Amino acid sequence: MPRLAAVLLAFVALLAATRVSAPSAETQRLKPLRLREICVKRAERRHIVRFTASDRVRLIGVVLGHGPRGVILAHQGGEPPNLCGWLPYARALAAAGYRVLVFDHRGFGSSGSTSRRSRANRVDFDVLGAIRTMRARGVRSIVLGGASLGGAAVLGAAALVTPSVDGVISFSSPQLYANVDALADVRALRTPVLFLADEHDAEFADEARMLYAASASPDKRLVITDGAEHGFRLLKNPSTRALVDSFIAAHSTG
Repeated sequence: MPRLAAVLLAFVALLAATRVSAPSAETQRLKPLRLREICVKRAERRHIVRFTASDRVRLIGVVLGHGPRGVILAHQGGEPPNLCGWLPYARALAAAGYRVLVFDHRGFGSSGSTSRRSRANRVDFDVLGAIRTMRARGVRSIVLGGASLGGAAVLGAAALVTPSVDGVISFSSPQLYANVDALADVRALRTPVLFLADEHDAEFADEARMLYAASASPDKRLVITDGAEHGFRLLKNPSTRALVDSFIAAHSTG
């Protein structure tokens, strides 16, 4: 009987050791995110960054350029619904001496998502994670730019983050994206902000006007151009592109 007990104890110990050493299903599921977008060049892939939103949702993006002047670009929900839309402008900014982070929002592109329904669309939390990541890399100033849902994301994040960022540009932001209430957020926003939209882009010109009117920032500007472009495509207008370039330059230090 003592021999049988010893054998049983050894067997139990072996089972316990196996449970400890074997990776859990959760661990196996959380493999490093892989950037699937083919728009990112091979050389740029050396600068892939994996980070988490403020609520720990896993995100992935690319950092282009170097230096203390940071720009974070948040993408829109379509055409394309990932970081690729911003890449051409991000490359231009990097060539001009900025350090630029483009990334995929939760539930889009190559980033992760959350099972919590109340946080499934909290894209402002993604931008908070991006700000933390860039500051950890030594940037001294940050300008946020967001297209459509990304516009709501950067307006929301700018109202929440401490210390504040240096400037925000909204490209065709809606007043409300799911449970990100950009209209309420701008009432608490003191950061310099530029609201952009095209007059014939559905309801987004009126949305920009209402966001501008509600903003509490003492340094705010509204520009509605005669066109029908949406989000990052507003940069196709040379005057808009020059205005955005100037805003970023004026609110970047380092």
